[in-house]
Amino acid sequence: MMKVTPVVMSLALSLALAGAAMAADPAKKPIVVSDKVTVKATVEAIDPANRMVTLKAKGKLMTLPVDESVDRLDAIKVGDEITATYYESVALEVRKAGAVPASDSLAVGAAKFAGAKPGGVAGTQTTTTVTILAIDPDIPAVTVQTADGQTLSHRVQKKKYLKDVNVGDQVVIVRTEALMIAVDGAKK
Repeated sequence: MMKVTPVVMSLALSLALAGAAMAADPAKKPIVVSDKVTVKATVEAIDPANRMVTLKAKGKLMTLPVDESVDRLDAIKVGDEITATYYESVALEVRKAGAVPASDSLAVGAAKFAGAKPGGVAGTQTTTTVTILAIDPDIPAVTVQTADGQTLSHRVQKKKYLKDVNVGDQVVIVRTEALMIAVDGAKK
């Protein structure tokens, strides 16, 4: 059974219940919230023996491990610019009690870019379904149960979002994350 961290669950439930009234109508599409961040960094140091690279982005240094799957680490040079794009999307659907729950799943993929400089993309998509166990409209908050039996409580942004949500309803959460990294070459 797949584990879902409380932080991910909290984010997803906050987003789900923010649009639950809209999603409660089966004719409506799931709610999708996404974000994309692109950062350019300069390679400041490389430690090939320990597979570590130090990058400088927005005046801050960060030293990161380089996974063994990166087989062209020797092609990266001090002064190279790296472009990293991180994408995250959460899609949520509220289903009425009695609906067949979506199966929890985890999909992972990765690909290398062709060319002289290293680069690639990796992504994951997780699907999980939680069941509403309790609703406290005064706080406002909900208590949910995950597929593995874990019980979690979460605040809801606005009381009105609980209007069409009932105990027993299910929230299907699909979270997609992807990271693309490309070495652009030496800084000019």
